[in-house]
Amino acid sequence: MTEDLEELKEVLKRVVGKILATEKICIALNFQIWIVIMAGYYLIIAPLEKIPVWLTLCYWIGGAIMSIYITRSVWRKASLLISEGKSKGINIGILSSWIIAVILGWFVVPSMLEAQFLQRLAVGLLSFLSLGVFGMMMAIYLNAKRIAVEMIPATVIPALLIPAVFFVKGNPMDFAGMCAVFSYGTTVILYIYRAFKVA
Repeated sequence: MTEDLEELKEVLKRVVGKILATEKICIALNFQIWIVIMAGYYLIIAPLEKIPVWLTLCYWIGGAIMSIYITRSVWRKASLLISEGKSKGINIGILSSWIIAVILGWFVVPSMLEAQFLQRLAVGLLSFLSLGVFGMMMAIYLNAKRIAVEMIPATVIPALLIPAVFFVKGNPMDFAGMCAVFSYGTTVILYIYRAFKVA
């Protein structure tokens, strides 16, 4: 009887490990999608002398829609074992955090700066990304009572590098883009590493 219980515990431990690993890989995929979206934005604006505001807004809204569609499809198929109440709370919290991040990052923060247009745009991008991920962390913590440690680089690095935007001698948007790729890429690596660790 004792041996059977120990074997059952071991099986359950492995199952929980696989579930946690799947969850981490799905979140890593979400961050990787945003890296691709950011890279696509830079490919589009690279030949332009001036970046139209409407182009930036349309692109990022389209990118957000694409990201949400892919992420929802993957998470639905992954069938993660999160209680419905917590999952619903987390989803609403994450959506709210990105809406707030759009308002603060792209509109409020840049409007408060007396700087060149590209500098304000770069600060807006970094603020948007940092605030959005911070909101995700808060939503997960408030609903699941756990800290998403892997998201810390994607929150902290863009925020810490905002002051450096004003000292860049080249295009501030290039700098902001590389900051975003570096921070999000670091988060992807952490998620995949920890996924293999718990699997």
